[in-house]
Amino acid sequence: MFTRIGEMWKHLSIRVKLLASFFCVVTLVSVFNLYLNNNNLAITDQFNHTMTNYYAINRIQLLVEDNYNAVATFLKTLDPEEKDRYYMTKKEIQDMIEPLYQEFDSIDIYFNIKAIANSTDMYFKFFEKAISEREQGVDNYYVGFYDGSDIQKYTTGYIQSLLNLSLSEGRKLYNQVVKEAQVMRSLSLVTIAAMFLFAMLIGLLLTNRLVNPIKKLAQVSMRMAHGDLDVESVSIHSRDEIGILADSFSIMSENIRKYVQDLEQKVEIEKKLHEEELKIVRMEQLVKEARFEALQSQINPHFLFNTLNTISRTAMFENAEKSMKLTKTLSNLFRYRLRQKSAIVPMAQELHIIGEYIYLQKVRFGDRLDYIEQVSEECKSVHVPVFLLQPLVENAIIHGIEPKVQGGKIRIKARVKNDSKGEAMIVVRITDTGVGMSKEQLERIKSFDVAAENSIGVANVYHRLKIAGGQSGQLTIHSRLNKGTSIEIRFAKEAFKDACL
Repeated sequence: MFTRIGEMWKHLSIRVKLLASFFCVVTLVSVFNLYLNNNNLAITDQFNHTMTNYYAINRIQLLVEDNYNAVATFLKTLDPEEKDRYYMTKKEIQDMIEPLYQEFDSIDIYFNIKAIANSTDMYFKFFEKAISEREQGVDNYYVGFYDGSDIQKYTTGYIQSLLNLSLSEGRKLYNQVVKEAQVMRSLSLVTIAAMFLFAMLIGLLLTNRLVNPIKKLAQVSMRMAHGDLDVESVSIHSRDEIGILADSFSIMSENIRKYVQDLEQKVEIEKKLHEEELKIVRMEQLVKEARFEALQSQINPHFLFNTLNTISRTAMFENAEKSMKLTKTLSNLFRYRLRQKSAIVPMAQELHIIGEYIYLQKVRFGDRLDYIEQVSEECKSVHVPVFLLQPLVENAIIHGIEPKVQGGKIRIKARVKNDSKGEAMIVVRITDTGVGMSKEQLERIKSFDVAAENSIGVANVYHRLKIAGGQSGQLTIHSRLNKGTSIEIRFAKEAFKDACL
């Protein structure tokens, strides 16, 4: 049987072994604790029972005295409240005497309880006779009271005797409990020591079964790590995770030896291939550099800028003022972008270049295009990404105003507004009275896909706003077909200040 259990133990996983060992120890501790708790509960119940009896007997004694005082006071004052108090204490005394028979086993205590019950019944009769005669005005009513008082004194003696007997019974119980407690203490110490030794034994056996194989694997692994590949196979009899790991390690070490041998044979070939690859990489790098220089020289934006200046001067000499103004304005647009070493500019510069762009478009649209700018001086000093607003104005003209026969109006409004946290926010709203958009067009624009048709400018502004402005940057669009479009940009007042510096 033990051989079979040992074979089963070898094939269990480490997790199951640990859980089984832990379960055994916890079960023993739980059973012992349950036994101690039950024993302590029994002792507690005994003490509670004894204390309840003490309280009941003492309570009867107090009620007897209170009952006597109530009768005496009533006979003197004829106070009905004192009469009620007498009958109330009488009933409580009678109710408390009867249960005492069930609480004690001693014959002496039984006779004391019986004497208390009989004596109380007798003096109740005398007291009630005195009460009745006092109410009827009989002169010698006090005779019954004195007779009842004599019996009440005997009742008090019986109660005191019962209390003494109960204390004697309690002392015996206490001595018995003390002996049981001493035995339980000794038993507890022995049981705790035994469970500790048992737990240590299980822990040592389990750790030896787990740690020793791991030590073997660690030693062999360190030898392999230092370059000794001719290590012996690690033999472990258990079939748990460690046994599987040892078998896998043996297979791995054998495969590594084979791989190392193959690698040694291929070293020379790979060296030659590596040298050839370096030559190829160097040649590809030279080709890329040549390609870059060729592309760089194909288009030079400064050439276009200089050419526009030449056209502007020629128009000036020919007194073509309108052509000169248009050419100069277009030249300013190129100069604005070319001269920006930083991608962040004051909003005033952005608004100026928008004004230049509007001038070019008004030459084309004439009175069909109306432009209104409502920007506070505080907003003009705020820094924004270059070309943050111009693409939105351009979209409004091309897709909103141009398709509308009667033309339309474009308004730029910027103000400073505090958010719910008290942080200063810049709110810029660009509205137009163009043809507006359908719901489908609006949803496509709101996707902010740079590859989507008619949404490149908006998507570009949105992504640059998010990248440069962080969480504070927001762009919202509202549009109604044949009514117009409104684009609102929000960002923290200081969002781009550091980037500018």
